[in-house]
Amino acid sequence: MRLLRKILIPPPSSYSTYQEKYKFTLVWRIFIILSIFFFLLASFHLFTGSEKVKTTSLAFLMSIGSLVSFKLSKKYTIAVFLVFTIGTLINQYTIYTALNVERIVDLLWMLTISVFVFFMLGSRYGIGSMLVNILGLIGALFYVPKNVVIQTIQNQTLQIEVAHAINIVVATSVTVYFISKIIEYSDYNERKIRKANISLTKQRDEKVIMLKEIHHRVKNNLQIVSSLLRLQANVIGDSEISAHFNEAVNRISSMALIHEKMYQTENLSDVNLKEYLNSLFVDIFRSYTFSNKVSYEIKTNINSVSLDSLVPLALIFNELITNSIKHAFTDLEKGKISIDINQNESNKTTIIYKDNGKGYDSKNQENFGSVLIETFTEQLDGEFTVNSANGVEYIFTFDDLK
Repeated sequence: MRLLRKILIPPPSSYSTYQEKYKFTLVWRIFIILSIFFFLLASFHLFTGSEKVKTTSLAFLMSIGSLVSFKLSKKYTIAVFLVFTIGTLINQYTIYTALNVERIVDLLWMLTISVFVFFMLGSRYGIGSMLVNILGLIGALFYVPKNVVIQTIQNQTLQIEVAHAINIVVATSVTVYFISKIIEYSDYNERKIRKANISLTKQRDEKVIMLKEIHHRVKNNLQIVSSLLRLQANVIGDSEISAHFNEAVNRISSMALIHEKMYQTENLSDVNLKEYLNSLFVDIFRSYTFSNKVSYEIKTNINSVSLDSLVPLALIFNELITNSIKHAFTDLEKGKISIDINQNESNKTTIIYKDNGKGYDSKNQENFGSVLIETFTEQLDGEFTVNSANGVEYIFTFDDLK
């Protein structure tokens, strides 16, 4: 018993994954058992003078050859191909030469070989093995003469019946053993996948919490910078310089708002664009004091954009909205700003920003805000035009806004 356990231990293999090592060990043990079985069966047929000694001896040589291929190649592929070819040939030979009870034995071995090939080589070879065996069975049913069947039934001896019984027991045992190992293999994979999913979920949750904390801290740091600039603007006596400080505060606040939206949302890779623009309007309106009534409207068919696209977009919109509030509605009781964002099937995006103010062309003005709009539009690989006939209208086009 100890010797058998030692023999069942496979030689070193060239495989590194658990799945391949598992298959290597499984095939080695099956061929050790089959080598012993076919050796004993071939010896039995030799001493009884049975014609089955040819097929059983070939099966024994096939098993020994497979074990040798294991030792030399350190892989199971050659052994499986030997089973696929020689095992199928043996089955086809015996099904046409030995009938009746023998067909039950062949059928069991056909099933064993097909299941084996399915698991080891995949569905393509498994289906091929089954088709060859099925065609052989059909041929035996239709083309073997009836008198041969009767003669075979009459010539059954005790030795043949014993050999058939042993074949059936061994073939069934190998099939059951192999199927049990397939189930064990599947259970192991399922446990491993479940464990990996739990681990990945835990890591993802930890990273989400960490990223949200990072966005929260960045937003707080940007707000501190804004507060410092605002304090500095208040102590400066020059109103023009203070206005520049306040413009910088608004730009920083628009970036801080992005990080605020990032840690408030579940999806840390994208931000809802319409929701962000609504919050940006509210923040900018809160930053300026104006007597006239200004409303806004946002239309978009884009649900969300990535952080890489949102940062330059946010700074562009901050400049546009700020310019409209500061310059467009000075002579109007009611002002209106509209933003229309449309992305077509080819991912080309058109953004139309429009107000109903007195009209100006900030692109032709040499100011820092216009430079920012041009710079961030180029950063997104886009371009824009300005129309100042009835109010101001910016038309932006981006080829691949994500």
